[in-house]
Amino acid sequence: MKEMVSSKKKNNGISVIKGWIVRATAIMVLVVCFCSYASARKVHVEIANVRSNKGNVLVMIQQGKESKPLYGLAKAVSGKVIVDVDQVEWDHFDLSAFHDENGNMKMDYGDKGPVEGYVLKNCKLKSDEDAIKVNLFYPSEE
Repeated sequence: MKEMVSSKKKNNGISVIKGWIVRATAIMVLVVCFCSYASARKVHVEIANVRSNKGNVLVMIQQGKESKPLYGLAKAVSGKVIVDVDQVEWDHFDLSAFHDENGNMKMDYGDKGPVEGYVLKNCKLKSDEDAIKVNLFYPSEE
């Protein structure tokens, strides 16, 4: 009988230790997930030289061709538009944007190349920055 009681105490002690290990592991996983989420930020892309109120302005941010691109979209406003892109984890990335004037969600091309306004830029943000300013370029329609 004494051996059974002693054995139960040992098993309870092991169960308590296992419980603490499981809790500690879960807490560490949550901390790692939170830290990676906290390092991601919202980037504000200020796009100037928007020629009309037609359509939308679309932005894509990507770090290299292997990374998953991040997107932002805003209604076009003649002059200047701000497009927010969420969950940006990189300080150095490629930005592309275009003014989708006809709303077909793709860059349109003519005989001489793009016919909608666009910008391509390699960006490097400092750790305390969260905004980028760019100007759209509209190819001439000659």
